[in-house]
Amino acid sequence: MAPAVPAHDHRRSARGVLAGKDDLPPSRARITSPYDPDSRNAVKRGSAWDGYKVHFSETCDARETGRPHLITHVVTTDATVGDPVVVDEIHDRLDAKGLLPGEHLMDAGYISAELLLTAPTQRGVRVIGPVRPMTRRTVQATGYDKASFTIDWDAHRAICPDGAHSRYWTEGLDNNQRPAIRIRFATETCAPCPSRGQCTNSTRYGRQLTVRPQDQDAVLERVRAEQTTEEWKAVYALRSGVEGTIHQAVMAAGARRTRYAGLRKTALAHVLTATAVNLIRLDAWWTGQPLAPTRTSHLAALDLAA
Repeated sequence: MAPAVPAHDHRRSARGVLAGKDDLPPSRARITSPYDPDSRNAVKRGSAWDGYKVHFSETCDARETGRPHLITHVVTTDATVGDPVVVDEIHDRLDAKGLLPGEHLMDAGYISAELLLTAPTQRGVRVIGPVRPMTRRTVQATGYDKASFTIDWDAHRAICPDGAHSRYWTEGLDNNQRPAIRIRFATETCAPCPSRGQCTNSTRYGRQLTVRPQDQDAVLERVRAEQTTEEWKAVYALRSGVEGTIHQAVMAAGARRTRYAGLRKTALAHVLTATAVNLIRLDAWWTGQPLAPTRTSHLAALDLAA
């Protein structure tokens, strides 16, 4: 094992010189420690770590039921495995245990168009989670976002708010190897347009759009509309409890740092951590301790006071 780490960190290039960090293999294939061959490096929201990811699934019945929120399944992967990859495994295991829910509330990182389409039909599960906006302009609420364009699926073209038609329609895969359609307007179409500043920042090319296949695009647009409603927000608010579960696993059981080397031992440790959290919660339920309210941040408290 020890010789493998230097071999990853320094490899001889075609020109016969030692290559450093700029020529490293991808994170999913790179050993990060001579003591743990399963550990991998990942970066999320600017934070980097070596190790693993743990995914907790828990019950989240409304507070009025009085029932404790218990962890029903745990999945551990190396740090490079994306969140959407584990959803099918979670559903398989929950189904095998007779614990598959009718509604499954998920963080945005797990949500995909494919999941929103297949979970209700193949699993009988309604997946509820926020869909990310398509473009920066959607976030900024300025200019023409994707929703401003009309997609003519039969003619394979898009029509902009000013009535111009796209020229290029290319079907392929996105960076995550999912089906995607890239639509582009001709440069000569966009260059003289008076609305260009509201549509694209590019000075060389016309406006470009990336959309999913028609059925996937439709479900994404439907969910984007739903998630702005108060009814949807009230249902999804129940998911916030799992953040408390993660905090409890970290603070009460030390889940932030694994005590063991290797994926299998770390996965077992996470199952034992979940068991400990469940026992703590059952004890609180049996002894009549009510569920703690959701924590209000200092910033939110100032806003409420105003």
